[in-house]
Amino acid sequence: MDGKEIVDWTKKAIDEQGKLNREVIRRMMNEGPHRARWQHHRGSSGHTIWFTIDSVLCPDTDYVTETTLVVTATWYTAGCSKTPPGANDDGTYNVYDICNYLYGLTPTDLIGGTGRATYHYPLTGTCEPRWICDDLCPQPECA
Repeated sequence: MDGKEIVDWTKKAIDEQGKLNREVIRRMMNEGPHRARWQHHRGSSGHTIWFTIDSVLCPDTDYVTETTLVVTATWYTAGCSKTPPGANDDGTYNVYDICNYLYGLTPTDLIGGTGRATYHYPLTGTCEPRWICDDLCPQPECA
């Protein structure tokens, strides 16, 4: 290959990569049948914690209107010297499940488990932020 061929090949590769990037972005923003979803976690501008589940509050037996995880934060995106917002008086956090991650699980299944939550502000009703469950880590099964 001479210098001109290398330049032509490089331009073609850059053009093809640009087409691929545009197609990925188009698919990610597709409002029809979702092929992918955006997950954007910024370290300092958003609040995300990893947690361990200490207890589970249930509407039938506790003072809550929906099943609520009481958790201890173990990791936090804002840094080691920061404290996540929205703590209870004892330093734990309430995490709420709007995506039904808890469906079919009992408190016994959940206590001691781990997961991730993000601090969100509602766009309707009172502007009271909540920790919303992003994910629960499955427990490994031993044979």
